[in-house]
Order: sequence, then structure tokens, then C-alpha cells
Amino acid sequence: MDKVQNRLRASLLENRAIQIKESAMWYVHVKTFDVAFTKVKRSKMDILMKMILLAVEQTDIRRAANLSEMLLVEELFITDLMEKMQRSGLLQLERAIYKLTAKGHEQLQTGIVEEEMEEEWTELFYSPAHDEFWHAVAQPGTEEEEDWSLYRYAQTQDEMNKERMLDVLTEQENGLDEEGFQTVVSEVNRFEQKTIDHVACLEFQLYNQEQDLYYVRVWNTWLERWDDILEKQIEEHERIEWRRKWTKDEEVSE
Repeated sequence: MDKVQNRLRASLLENRAIQIKESAMWYVHVKTFDVAFTKVKRSKMDILMKMILLAVEQTDIRRAANLSEMLLVEELFITDLMEKMQRSGLLQLERAIYKLTAKGHEQLQTGIVEEEMEEEWTELFYSPAHDEFWHAVAQPGTEEEEDWSLYRYAQTQDEMNKERMLDVLTEQENGLDEEGFQTVVSEVNRFEQKTIDHVACLEFQLYNQEQDLYYVRVWNTWLERWDDILEKQIEEHERIEWRRKWTKDEEVSE
């Protein structure tokens, strides 16, 4: 970490107008969640399925044989397809008559079939200080035994729910499968917090003599870049005090 700090210090001081007033090291928490979710595969409805749904919508159908005669299709094939449509929630039996479910009506109107896929698991990484999710890194965080303090403006509480995770997974996981079908995350089934990482941050409080400006730079070792969110938080709390403090120090030294 000393090498990183020295490299950053040297980079900042390349501008001769910059003075480093103070520096510090501290950490922010990043929480790791195990998340179980379900995807659906979307495909265009084939003509036979559409004909079955239209027939069920418009006529009282009691047996697959009725549809087989109506559509001139092998009864066994109709039976298998109708059973599949029942399992997927498109059809249901009401008083021995096949009826379209709300899902069946919707998919008939759109012409798009949604097939539920097997449950999957993934990890999500959440920073309460930023109130945002981060991508995974090869070696996250620092050793908890480091003698550093927690970020002084860290959030003590955060609200996590399935809706927020669904938004993140939708962005990360939606796409096309190997066969070219669209797959989308339909539901977050459950989640649990697994670990909390301590992510080191290096802070430099600076003064630009040419601009007469006090400001801060914070290097985030997880993101491997300057962290403008933490910088803004610190400046909102402390920038006025820096001017008072360091102007007073300069007057005393004179």
C-alpha cells in the first residue's frame, strides 16, 4: 500500500501549484450477497401453439382429441403440447374445460412465449457508502486486521430488497443465449448477506495555490480509480473548515 500511496502522491505533485495538506488511509465496507434468481427464455410463438390458444379462447375444449380433430394434428402431439402449456401456466382446467390463464392471454396477444429456466445463483457486491453495486475484483478488500478506521461518513444502515437486486441483475444478465433466444431475469427468489470486505481508500487533502482552491482526492483500491462520490461527500462536510483551519495555521506560522 505504501507503493500505491507514493505513486499517487508523486502524480498529484506533478502540478507545482498543488500542496498536499494532509493524507490518510481508511476503509469502506463492501457487502457480498448470494442471490438466487430465475430467468425466462423468450421466443416467437409457433403457429400450432397459437392455434391451440385461439381455439381454447373461442371454444369449450374438454379433451386434446377435440383439438386434434379440429386442427388435423396427431392427438399425442397435441396432448404433449397442451401438458407443456399447463406446466408453463398458459392453460388451466376449470370444470373440466380448458381455459386460458392471464399469462396465456398475454402471451397470445404478444405472440411471444416465455419459458421459465432453472434457478441460478450469483454474487452481488454492494457499497453502503456509495449506495451502489460494484463489479467483482480478483482480490477484493484488505485484511480486517489493518489498523485503519472506518470511513467517517459511512452509512450505518442500508435497505436492500429484491427490487433493487432485480434492476442490477437485469442489467448484468439479460442477453441472448447460445441458440440466439433472448433470456431475461424474471424474479429474484431470495438473497442473503455472506461477507463484508474492508476496502482501502487513500485520501489526500489538497490546496491549489493558483486557483486558491481546497479539495480532496480519494483513491479507491477496489475500483482502482479516483472516487468522485466519496470526494464529494467529504468536501460537502469539510471544505469550509479546511479554509479556516489552514488559513489560521499559515497566519500562526508567519
